[in-house]
Amino acid sequence: MKKILVAATALVLSTGVAAACPAWENDGVQTGYTTGQDLYSPNSYSVTAGGSQSLRDCGWNHSGYVISSPDFEFQIAGMEQYNRLEIRAVASCDTVLLVNAANGNWFFDDDSHGNLNPSVNLYGADAASGVYDIWVGTYGRDLCSATLQMETWYN
Repeated sequence: MKKILVAATALVLSTGVAAACPAWENDGVQTGYTTGQDLYSPNSYSVTAGGSQSLRDCGWNHSGYVISSPDFEFQIAGMEQYNRLEIRAVASCDTVLLVNAANGNWFFDDDSHGNLNPSVNLYGADAASGVYDIWVGTYGRDLCSATLQMETWYN
């Protein structure tokens, strides 16, 4: 009986941890609708970067801290004529990006945009019309103000 109780307790505790990890199924904190044409000129969105959820503790092979729900959940239409969607964050602290693209693929970046800022470039099928869930996290535990920028390209 004791083994069953210990196993049940472990299951409940591990489920609690998993439930706090980033999940595309969670509703986005900020939601919106836009089009590839709207994003041909960069659009910017304010966000508080970071959170209490360690990506490593959630099974990701990346360092960073995010919240459980996506910071942004965008429905993006009309991507057929664009071959690239660039998603980047700009902040005064070291930020990371976690993106679940419309086709279900996951992307992570830390520092590709320079000055400790991340950038994710999605091409072809990864830049399709649909729902994008985006987390703007921090490399360390501290929160900071950040700006998410999205832009489409023909190339």
